[in-house]
Amino acid sequence: MYLLLYLDTMKFTIVFLLILLGYQNGCSQEGFVFKEGVTKEKIAFREHSNLIVMPVKINNVEFNFILDTGANKTIIFNLKGIDSLSLREGDYIKVRGYGDKEFLKAYQSKGNTIEIGDHIHNKNAEVLVLSDKEIDLSSKVDVEVHGLLGIDFFKNFVIHLDYRKSYVRAYSNYEDLPRSLRKKKQFDLKVKNGRPLVQIKLENDLLNGAYDFLIDTGSGDALWVFNEIDETFTMDNSFEDYLGFGINGKIYGLRTKVNSIDLFDTSLQKVSVSYPYKKYHNVERTSVSNDGSLGGEILRRYDVIIDYPNKKIAMKPNRFFNEGFYYNMSGLGIQRGETKLFTEIGRNFSQDKDDYGSITARKVTVSSTLEISYKYVPKIFIDYVRENSPGDKAGIEVGDQIISINGYRQRQLTLHRVSQLFYKNPYKNLRIKLKRGDEEFKVKFKNIPLIL
Repeated sequence: MYLLLYLDTMKFTIVFLLILLGYQNGCSQEGFVFKEGVTKEKIAFREHSNLIVMPVKINNVEFNFILDTGANKTIIFNLKGIDSLSLREGDYIKVRGYGDKEFLKAYQSKGNTIEIGDHIHNKNAEVLVLSDKEIDLSSKVDVEVHGLLGIDFFKNFVIHLDYRKSYVRAYSNYEDLPRSLRKKKQFDLKVKNGRPLVQIKLENDLLNGAYDFLIDTGSGDALWVFNEIDETFTMDNSFEDYLGFGINGKIYGLRTKVNSIDLFDTSLQKVSVSYPYKKYHNVERTSVSNDGSLGGEILRRYDVIIDYPNKKIAMKPNRFFNEGFYYNMSGLGIQRGETKLFTEIGRNFSQDKDDYGSITARKVTVSSTLEISYKYVPKIFIDYVRENSPGDKAGIEVGDQIISINGYRQRQLTLHRVSQLFYKNPYKNLRIKLKRGDEEFKVKFKNIPLIL
């Protein structure tokens, strides 16, 4: 079994590939099903850097899971904030990290109950728990993430991924979909090792032809391509960058764009493509079974309807379809730090327009005429500076804290908001107030795209 997570937090890609050794595919008898008398369900999700984060209950314990079509099973990789979890008795198995030669241990437990929304459950679910390697994504996203909900969730339903309204909608039959979606042309869905693939034609210095890409909701990036290139390889209109990190450390590769890709009956222009160096994806090609991944930066531009039981897919462009594809033009990576308390008298923080993710806002009535609102907001720090980038030339260093940016004060800052300023609007001027040690200072620079 293969569990793949290309987790693009702030377009910052964390690559997590587990190969389960000596694993026997013991699927439950019925998997995820509707409760009796129910034929559809709507589940609200939070989108974090193009990732779908959903509430999930395992044996009545609440978690936040990334919905990941690249993962074959449900996996828990972080128990932060979880007081207790009672799993069925199981066994320890060996797993291997992406590009890593060291074995890890995971606890494999069967016969658990997973509940999603009000009307979907699996009463005989298999759960894997990383036992000697915890992955804490809390510094990279605005909500605590505990694990992955894999492709098993799709297998008995027709699933509509509604990125525009932030809902996952499940149906018993294709005919239950709204007519506007039902009339959209369906295409055959290719399935390998239980995972959905789509064929895309690409043409650049490295690729020329049709290639199989994993439809990967666990990736926030546009396209990742697995190719046999190393640090000596050069390509026009590309640059080397820090792509993310995996179990075995940091991952580097090339970033570029292709002029266009044809995806079923639509065409996308100037699409971002990343090529991790081969030493970071040294799993045999016959095992991976795909040429790369198609992630959330593309998927969010569509209403995606996956009819897994009938191996069909439909994709209807939404209002995000014509947005441009951009890399981090500032050259700055960010992460969350410790939280700071903010208070307001006579005002409720819930009036703020931005979603604060896991940030908690409360209102306390002190007297009949006085209310005090308070919330804890995480500090945001620079954790990566690309050499010769606009941020680097402005003198910003790893460890600097962002106090304000383009008029947004610290109490208004989230990873999502700062990331949007770094990734959107080419040639936009950024005015940032930073703190280094006890000193506060200001810088100004312009977002400069390396690839247009």
